[in-house]
Amino acid sequence: MENLAQFEALCERVYNSQDSAERAHAENTLKCFSMNSNYIAQCQYILDNAATPYALMLASSSLLKQVTEQRLSLQLRLDIRNYLINYLATRGPELESFLIGSLIQLLCRITKLGWFDDDSFREVVKESMSFLSQATVHYAIGLKILNQLICEMNQPNPVQPSTHHRRVACSFRDQSLLQILQISLTALSQLKTDVGSKLQELALSLALKCLSYDFMGTSDESSDDFGTIQIPSSWKPIIEEPSTLQIFFDYYAVNVPPISSEALECLVRLASIRRSVFTNEAERLKYLGLLMKGTKEILQTGIGLADHENYHEFCRLLGRFKINYQVRVSLLTRLSCKQ
Repeated sequence: MENLAQFEALCERVYNSQDSAERAHAENTLKCFSMNSNYIAQCQYILDNAATPYALMLASSSLLKQVTEQRLSLQLRLDIRNYLINYLATRGPELESFLIGSLIQLLCRITKLGWFDDDSFREVVKESMSFLSQATVHYAIGLKILNQLICEMNQPNPVQPSTHHRRVACSFRDQSLLQILQISLTALSQLKTDVGSKLQELALSLALKCLSYDFMGTSDESSDDFGTIQIPSSWKPIIEEPSTLQIFFDYYAVNVPPISSEALECLVRLASIRRSVFTNEAERLKYLGLLMKGTKEILQTGIGLADHENYHEFCRLLGRFKINYQVRVSLLTRLSCKQ
């Protein structure tokens, strides 16, 4: 590699060349960046100085492979982590969306792999919140970081033993997941009038990821036929707060898919939480009453039910009443007809 311009030309061939031999030669020339830790500093130099998105993307993907597959020193991993936070804060607003996604994936991967190695890795939620206090572009980056962080923590990584993955996933659940759910609900409240916006999509997706987390490590709570969701007892105050359910009914009422259907999916999750989270029967019935009230209003108005995605999720919501609360679906229908 003689200079940055040569590197950028090779990267463009990797991503754009129609000549398989030319593309293979470029890939072979550049593979050292993802296999040799001595090239990490050069990857950072490329991120700071390259002009083409192809070069930036290759540098980011090379660092991801290095972080995932190489046994890097703790200090080097901390340096990469701190570099990424600063880079996203300063350069993030000018980057293509796919580059932001790649860099955020790298940040979240290094966070997960170093979760127990140093307290700094567990500061990522706090640092994400600093993005949420800024303008729209930074706000979106903060929400994207938290979305990807939950995905990374919730999925096993081939380089980690399953036991270590579960230790990290459970620690993240206990230390950070409730805080992220609260952040998502605050964001949904702040963005309520910004109907149909990308920020609304990100905030709602974040809430859904929190509610879809594999709390018990069985990997089946995110499937279509999941049963009771075993949320931690510490979530009880926020779950029982009436505004928690109401925000999702409100988002459903004024939006179209995918936002409206995701709002219903959040309600399906909330209707599936374990019964034992409630201290007594009175609290449980109060919660059920709020769920039934919002569901009955959808039945009465029929709003959104002509859309297949909404209709599908609404049927799932009705099914949760039957499974988790032993409420006959016909009861809701009769209540609607009486009005």
